[in-house]
Amino acid sequence: MGNGQTWQVLDHREQSEEPEMRVRCGPSGPELWVPGRHVLAVFEVGAEWLLFADHDSPFEESLEICLLSRVGVVDQVSLAFFGWASAGIVPERIAERVFGFAFPATRRWRLEVGARLAPVRPRLGVHRHGRWLSRLWLSGAGRDAESP
Repeated sequence: MGNGQTWQVLDHREQSEEPEMRVRCGPSGPELWVPGRHVLAVFEVGAEWLLFADHDSPFEESLEICLLSRVGVVDQVSLAFFGWASAGIVPERIAERVFGFAFPATRRWRLEVGARLAPVRPRLGVHRHGRWLSRLWLSGAGRDAESP
């Protein structure tokens, strides 16, 4: 999925508080544990991978976006809009480091993968896992990225 990049789910871990899956990005890529139950898309971004996954929990859906490297999860952001399913989300590449997607179906997002960490603003429905610096910059479609 994505720009021809291959990925494979190797294992699932359901016993933890949040479901996780072990994935391999690319034919010789790393094997990493990431949040979620289903991979929606994987894109290669330079020497890293951008992974979109969901939890498949009816009426409590969240979308997980993870930036992965060969050593692990570099950055992560979760979007949660309760009552909205993530089924049917089709992330698309707009430019080399810019992506677009709709979640929920009526809200269009722009995601830019920054080359460096930068401050990000709090946004309703967006969870940054206690981080104020991120390489995953979200904004409404048609607007500039939230960081430089």
